[in-house]
Amino acid sequence: MGYDYAYNFDYGIWNDLWRFSVRASFISFLIGALVTVSFWFLFQKAGEPGWAAVVPFYNVYELFKITWGNGWFFLLLLIPLANFVILIITWVKLAKAFGKGGGWACGLIFLSAVFLPIMAFSENIVYVGAPGKEPPYNAGCGANGYQQQAYQDPYARQGYQQPPYQTPQQQNSSQRSAQNSEYFYQQGTAPSSGAKFCAGCGEALDDGAKFCSKCGRPRQ
Repeated sequence: MGYDYAYNFDYGIWNDLWRFSVRASFISFLIGALVTVSFWFLFQKAGEPGWAAVVPFYNVYELFKITWGNGWFFLLLLIPLANFVILIITWVKLAKAFGKGGGWACGLIFLSAVFLPIMAFSENIVYVGAPGKEPPYNAGCGANGYQQQAYQDPYARQGYQQPPYQTPQQQNSSQRSAQNSEYFYQQGTAPSSGAKFCAGCGEALDDGAKFCSKCGRPRQ
């Protein structure tokens, strides 16, 4: 019986293809896991649940929610041909949502497996909101989702202006009576009209007098 060279040659080719497919599948699995973990942290930075990154379809919904401002826009991916353009715009919006420009958007489009982890694990890259939309209240930096923004005074949010700070000297402008050190009077207040006699000693009070000339009691 002769040696079948064709059989052994075909077997070697299939063996090489099998090894190549196993290695490619393993590398693809690692890249997919890295991208999933990256989206987990990106969702948390945007104030959304991180576990949404591992749920099919819901992860796409959350991606469009933090980029377009409305998660239901992911249905645009069902439009033939237009879905390719929508996907590119989504990467651009994702870069802007985290404060990055066109160069970073190109990196997300062509090297998403590299730029997504950098964006996810860098503490200097924070979520600033969907382009053209105000960021949600609980969005922010890091895995806890705290918003890093300047403190807004509650008076300003309601349309009021907070009164300026006054020193204790300005708040207490009362002065001590010269006749009686136990009494004080408020500076600039007009004396009440109608009282003709001192409530303490009964002495007659002159018009415009703030204190009793006899006992020093303030005029009432």
